[in-house]
Amino acid sequence: MSIQPRSQWGARPPRAVERVDPSARTGFTVHYSAGPPTQTPRQIQIYHMDSNGWDDIGYNFLVDTAGRIFEGRGWNVLGAHAAPHNTTHIGVCFIGQDGQATARTATAIRALYNRANELTGRTLAQTWHGGLSGQSTQCPGSALRAWVQGGMQGDDLPITDGTGNAHGGMTSVRTVAAQQSAVNGLGYSPQLTVDGVWGPLTDAGVRWLQTTVGVAADGLWGPATEAAYKAFTGGGSGGGMSSVRSVAAQQSAVNGLGYSPQLTVDGVWGPLTDAGVRWLQTTVGVAADGLWGPATEAAYNAYLDEGARLAVDGVFGPATITATQRTIGVTADGVWGPASVRGLQRHLNTWSSAGLTVDGAMGPGTVSALQRHLNRMINAGLTVDGAWGPATIRALQRALNLARL
Repeated sequence: MSIQPRSQWGARPPRAVERVDPSARTGFTVHYSAGPPTQTPRQIQIYHMDSNGWDDIGYNFLVDTAGRIFEGRGWNVLGAHAAPHNTTHIGVCFIGQDGQATARTATAIRALYNRANELTGRTLAQTWHGGLSGQSTQCPGSALRAWVQGGMQGDDLPITDGTGNAHGGMTSVRTVAAQQSAVNGLGYSPQLTVDGVWGPLTDAGVRWLQTTVGVAADGLWGPATEAAYKAFTGGGSGGGMSSVRSVAAQQSAVNGLGYSPQLTVDGVWGPLTDAGVRWLQTTVGVAADGLWGPATEAAYNAYLDEGARLAVDGVFGPATITATQRTIGVTADGVWGPASVRGLQRHLNTWSSAGLTVDGAMGPGTVSALQRHLNRMINAGLTVDGAWGPATIRALQRALNLARL
């Protein structure tokens, strides 16, 4: 089994990173998202960062019904999943609701547990969110709770850690191997082995490079390090970043998302292109630094794949209804009725702590809760008046386009 790194699912860069030594780990905690299994890691990350105000997605890893494993914060980064146990416990989240986890889900979580034991050199306590001291929650539901209590039984499959983050580092902009090559290219001695594996020697080399190019030596190769490295080596004298996508391709992508006035697609970097790329980055939900690296590329592709791409016209028609239904996990038939309203109410209760009665009535209380949620998620600027009208629908359409409902 393999772990999909953050760059593959379009993760936003974290606002801050706090590392945890493997020796501090004593437990392994299972969670569930309590949302539909169609949720993506990026949607969960958006909620955690934009609504909760966290530095990153809260979990160390996530697993879906197909048994796919997604890197969250990674092995040795402090999570935000079960305070005050985040230092001692690795948190793994099943994407779905109670009773929806599959045998593949169980196999993947068990594989992560076995790998965690290997990395820490000890047998970690098998725990569930609601079973930790100070945690009053039903998470991860009765089915997964019983599975954990029964010893997390299942097939034992080896796990290939493809994240490059088993011992730290950051790979959202440049792979570990590419970082090692860059360090060597600046004359570091002794030269690093370019093996794509993060360890203390690579960490020291990256910190040396950061000091050399004039940025904070934190060992995390993010956009600031990439830009400083490009400028230091002469790779960024014209501005922007073209290692992932040419300037002309960036200009075309900006135009394709509806930027106005449209950029001239001439392959020349200038202030207009810089402004356009920053606008695109804001649109797709990554840091607007003007540097089109792997994080921007992944987020752009996720936006095209996951975003609803609706006309923001304030009309709650079949297309908008269908997109809403897909997001809240009900039958996507384009017809808005009590079943869909109940799904929306459950969604708002889960992701916005709305405290709504799930009665299928689209009344002022439900609309007000939606308005508050949209204000948190996309800064919609809505007046929370419980009135269902074009302004609220336009905000809903924008949130669906950004995959931020």
